This record gives sequence, structure tokens and C-alpha cells, in this order.
Amino acid sequence: MVDVVADAVHQLGRDEWWSSVRDALDDLAPSEVDAYQMESRRLDAAAVDGLDEH
Repeated sequence: MVDVVADAVHQLGRDEWWSSVRDALDDLAPSEVDAYQMESRRLDAAAVDGLDEH
């Protein structure tokens, strides 16, 4: 029973965190959205640069 409650509390914390992220993104000004999207594209490009391959 303790595991079930612990899992539920963990899931609730994760759901609340994602909700706060969505709320913060919804509150961005148009210029901030553009900057966020540009930074996301930059990070996506870096993630596929193949540096982690041996």
C-alpha cells in the first residue's frame, strides 16, 4: 500500500511540474516564444550532432 501511495504522490508531483511548465510557456510574450523556439532548434541540432557515438 505504501508503494501505491508513493507512486501516486510521485505522479502528482510530476503532473504539477508539467502543468507549471505549460503555464509558463502559455504566459510568454511573442518575442519570448520566438527566442524559445530558436533555442529549442539549436539544442535539437546539437543533440543529433553524433558526438555521443564512439
